[in-house]
Amino acid sequence: MSETLPAVSPDEDLRLRRGLGTTPLSLITFSSVIGSGWLLAPYTAAKAAGPAAFLSWTIASVATALVALAFIDLAFRHPMSGGNVRWPQLASGPLVGALVGWAVFLQAVSAGPSESTAVVQYAAKWLPWVMSGESLSWQGRLIAAGLLVFFCAINLFGIKLLARVNNVVATIKVVIPALTVILLLASGFDTTNIATGGGVAPYGVSAALTAVVGGGLVYSFTGINAAAVMSGEAKDPRRTVPRATLIVLAGTIVLYMGLQAVMIFSLPNGLLGSGWHGINLNSPLASLATLLGLSWFATVLLADAVFSPSGSLLIGIGVKGRYTYGAAQNGLLPAALAKVDARFGIPRRALMLNVGIGSVIVLTFGNWKSIASSLSFYYGLSYAAVSVAVTVLAAATPPEQGWLRRWAIPVGFASFVLSGLILYWSTWEKIRVAVPLLLVGFLIYLVRTSRLRAAGGWLVGFLVMLAVLSALGSFGGAGIIAAPYDSLLVGALSAGIWWLAHRSGLRHQQALAATATPREARSMA
Repeated sequence: MSETLPAVSPDEDLRLRRGLGTTPLSLITFSSVIGSGWLLAPYTAAKAAGPAAFLSWTIASVATALVALAFIDLAFRHPMSGGNVRWPQLASGPLVGALVGWAVFLQAVSAGPSESTAVVQYAAKWLPWVMSGESLSWQGRLIAAGLLVFFCAINLFGIKLLARVNNVVATIKVVIPALTVILLLASGFDTTNIATGGGVAPYGVSAALTAVVGGGLVYSFTGINAAAVMSGEAKDPRRTVPRATLIVLAGTIVLYMGLQAVMIFSLPNGLLGSGWHGINLNSPLASLATLLGLSWFATVLLADAVFSPSGSLLIGIGVKGRYTYGAAQNGLLPAALAKVDARFGIPRRALMLNVGIGSVIVLTFGNWKSIASSLSFYYGLSYAAVSVAVTVLAAATPPEQGWLRRWAIPVGFASFVLSGLILYWSTWEKIRVAVPLLLVGFLIYLVRTSRLRAAGGWLVGFLVMLAVLSALGSFGGAGIIAAPYDSLLVGALSAGIWWLAHRSGLRHQQALAATATPREARSMA
């Protein structure tokens, strides 16, 4: 086809092992979601926004729910591993595929470092020399890089071994956070914290909006797409992927709200003399347990603070390997990275590349918040592209072929607009770095195709719009466009860009239908 990147044969998909049922998919998804976020995000949100952090979690939960529904529908229509990269290209063309593939690749190589950094950061309770100020020391960074290599080695032995190990890991990861909510709320619940800290929104609503990305809340839900991303390795993806995703989505929303309640209401009132910005807890939940007289449970939390991100790191390396595999299947990355190991049925080379680059990131940054907050922007962009993909593919096929049926288009539209707002709220400080870096994917597209097509140009326009409005707006920008008018403008323009993206995708579908060879038609089906 004239507009595509150099594509890899979909026959490699046939080497993947299709043995995951509802239970292992649910546990893999849960382990992907519950990592370092539950230990640190409620604290960073409380510190940034005070009690308004509940608004931050509500926005993050709604956005996550919408995009989770989109992922379910896409996996129902087109089950494939690495689909979060491949569905946008299938729906909107190679330019979108290149940009999303690049964004997802950045996620894939950065997610492991965020978890391994969190593991070592919490281990500082026993090994203080692994920290230097708020970042890891060089010794700590070397340990974090070593963890990436170790967990990658486990992944190299195939999905069945990974699933068996994860069954034990996920069970522990469910029990400890639930006990944390119950025990800490029972040991201390003080509603006067709201007044002492300056009211419901002591730093304004804008602080709560910024915390959605900057506090790591969006990042804390990443992994909710794990079942869909691995749908090419599921026994019956049309049945197992929706069940696994919805079970984990409901459970994690309840859990995160409970943990935020702990951080707001169980914090000793005396610590709020300087407001929520003034609280300083090195190991937030463990320190809070100690302050509440639960020293024994603080020890449990410190141990789990090392164990929980380790579990997410184990699963995340495997899931993110499918991200890179999908980018290679799109033709963005070299074809060698789309090869599936014949013996174990995994994209071995993709996994190893991620860990190699991830080790460099750990050695360079060494701070959980700096890595997690930058990751959230890339997740938000890929979610926006997936939101368009679900509306395009739903409009191009009969409604009964999808899981959402006639709800696919309104869900995708709402998800796209909310994704645009969340990206804007991430502040100019992040956007001014993230957007130019993402446009590197556009340059890769030009190099790989040696031509520029209009299809998919909406995504470049979307990035430019975010950058310009962020520079002029009230979220770290010049403040020329004041709140809330800046957010209203971003929402309105995001709705307009969705319309352009949807129409562009439909034209791409018509072009595919007119020019596809029989082999290409079979691969798209």
